[in-house]
Amino acid sequence: MVESIYKPVAVIMCIYKNDNAIFVKEAIDSVINQEGITGHLYLFIDGPLSDSLVSCLDSYKVHANCFFSFSRHNIGLASGLNYLIDNVIDLDNYDYIARMDADDICDSQRLLTQVRFLNETPAVSVVGSDVIEISESGEEIFYKKMDERHEDLLLKIIKKCPFNHPSVMFNISIFREGYRYRAELKNTQDYYFWIDLLAAGKIFHNINSPLLKFRVDSNFHSRRGFKKAVNDLQSRIYAFKKLNVLSFSNIIHTFLLFFLRLSPSFVKKVAYNLFR
Repeated sequence: MVESIYKPVAVIMCIYKNDNAIFVKEAIDSVINQEGITGHLYLFIDGPLSDSLVSCLDSYKVHANCFFSFSRHNIGLASGLNYLIDNVIDLDNYDYIARMDADDICDSQRLLTQVRFLNETPAVSVVGSDVIEISESGEEIFYKKMDERHEDLLLKIIKKCPFNHPSVMFNISIFREGYRYRAELKNTQDYYFWIDLLAAGKIFHNINSPLLKFRVDSNFHSRRGFKKAVNDLQSRIYAFKKLNVLSFSNIIHTFLLFFLRLSPSFVKKVAYNLFR
């Protein structure tokens, strides 16, 4: 059987009080019902939850492939992910760790596809994929195609994030070397993490297949305000220093992005649709 060929994959996901119980159920089910390989889902409950979320999660507490960790207080996404990573490493049962968000949906063969790729291409440390963006109602609204090759991902690092973060799978060796998300960062932890890995010479790749449905909610653009603008600016300056990618076009793009972040939500929405 296919299941006997591949080791299970550890999938890490954080949940907090504002997550939607219906979306969470869809996300969990998409991981534990993978085809051809077993996903072990490690869930970090980041502080108190709504009654609907508690009720939703209760049904998974006895599931053989769901493992829960709890925090009494909200400690943030980066800290929650790091906690799960540390726990998974201590178990010493896995070759790969995959990310997942609480409102997205995995393709039924996402884990199998990524494991096969990483097994066949051991030089690659992180693999992501294309995604299909969906609305809150689940309607497919956009196919987001990603650059595939490492060279292109590095070349465009200032202008474009190299991965859709919930689509990624890591070789666990990255975390054994000590790399972690920066807990002090609230909305740019992924970008900084990519910069740190690129600076260390880690190889990136995207599979040009939609292995994830990425949910874009009604607050997606309004959340990208002043703090996000400042954080994005600082993250690009960090990339300039770490990766030696300072150029006139990258500087212009960085400041255009900063001012775009400060524009009204409808302007940001139009720009996102044009340049995503």
